[in-house]
Amino acid sequence: MPAVSISIDGPTASGKTTLATRLAEELGLAFLDTGVTYRSLAYALDHVPIERLRTDLGSLLVHQPEIHRRHGKKGICQNHAILFRGEDITQEIWHASLDANLKSIAQDQACRREILRLHQNIVEKYDGIVAVGRDVAVTLLPHASLHVYLTASETMRRERRRAQYRTHKDRSTSVGPATERDLQNRDAIRAMPNALEVDSTYSPASAVFAAALHGLRRHSS
Repeated sequence: MPAVSISIDGPTASGKTTLATRLAEELGLAFLDTGVTYRSLAYALDHVPIERLRTDLGSLLVHQPEIHRRHGKKGICQNHAILFRGEDITQEIWHASLDANLKSIAQDQACRREILRLHQNIVEKYDGIVAVGRDVAVTLLPHASLHVYLTASETMRRERRRAQYRTHKDRSTSVGPATERDLQNRDAIRAMPNALEVDSTYSPASAVFAAALHGLRRHSS
């Protein structure tokens, strides 16, 4: 387990990536977006049978997390990248046409187990990491230094996603209500020690960041 680990859960477009990036920059952490792996497999499903993803994921896919400089030095010393069979597909995984494949991957338990194993191997490589995604607190970092559950109103989340992808017309802007899985994760996190729940509907990103940083310091003291 890394010396510092932070899990960030919550529904789509609740501000998870923004918060994770700020924390990684401030604390000099690796940043792993687990949802990117799922989108990568959605891309891969157009090129290989799902059976290979279930049994041979480690040789097909490399997920390189973003790594920020430590000791208060700003900057990135490793950029985020996804390699599929040695080819960089970092930009290709966001097309809206992959959404149907994404649902198939998310519902396939064997694929989910392989993805979790891949993420566990990534986490073990770093002294400090912030991981973002649905159910990361429950499955990937149950003993994290801090568990954050971010939420926001559906209207606000939809507006944020549309603004985020305004210049990327090929990307999916679909945002719906919190799913049953989101609510289950929320309830599980509420029961965990070192947990923080933040409604970001009317809070600027700076306030959410300050709350998370305060929560981390309070639980680490």
